[in-house]
Amino acid sequence: MEGFGVFLILIFILLAAIPMVGMFFFIRWIIRKSSPNKGPEHAQNEQQQMLARVDYMKKSLVPWGNRSFTDISSYMTYKFSKGFARRLVGTVYSTNKEPIMAFSRVERGFKSDGYFFVGSTNFNLSYQVVDDNINVILNNESLGRITSSGEITDHHGNFLGTAKHPTKVSIHTGSMRYRFGDSTYEVVLNNKRLATIYVAPNYADFEHGNFSQNFNENAIGQPIIALLETPSPEEEKWLLAIAVLEIVHHGHWMI
Repeated sequence: MEGFGVFLILIFILLAAIPMVGMFFFIRWIIRKSSPNKGPEHAQNEQQQMLARVDYMKKSLVPWGNRSFTDISSYMTYKFSKGFARRLVGTVYSTNKEPIMAFSRVERGFKSDGYFFVGSTNFNLSYQVVDDNINVILNNESLGRITSSGEITDHHGNFLGTAKHPTKVSIHTGSMRYRFGDSTYEVVLNNKRLATIYVAPNYADFEHGNFSQNFNENAIGQPIIALLETPSPEEEKWLLAIAVLEIVHHGHWMI
């Protein structure tokens, strides 16, 4: 009888363990499916499709003309989809409400890791995000990187300056929402305080009109960037890249 009792206990343990083992493999499958490491061929095909979509969307844009990064506003329209990958495709508008940039963005995993492409009639930008470090390419030229700590380095890794984005934190109750952190931050390049960036409102919170009152949030449609000092041509490239990054990347928290 004792042997039979031990046998029953073992059966009970095995039956109890099956759901746990199944859950383990299910979570592992989810992580593998959502992992950004999809292989070079998949990544190349996906990026080509995203670039083609941006090029097609450019047909609906107004010419960039003599605009600059100071004409970029915090207003955009977009389509968001969520599955194993989170995707955002949309258009960014100027301060006078004209469509001036198209973008396509993808993220995978439990962070914001991914890449996105942005195009106007005058330039193309691409970004790769890994562990909150952002590599930037303008017109097929590598500008460098913005690290998770806000340091800006050139493509050789040399320190150029800082652009530290405030922490993304918000709480809400009922129809009210409060965003923590500074509503602006500065871009410092080559020891010069070049510009103020106005933190983009989080469009994910406005999507369904969930909140009638938002506190400590900049208004939709206001300029993204304001100059503090005249930049050099190379510094202008970085200011453009950072202004675009603010609305396209930080303007929608996909997680």
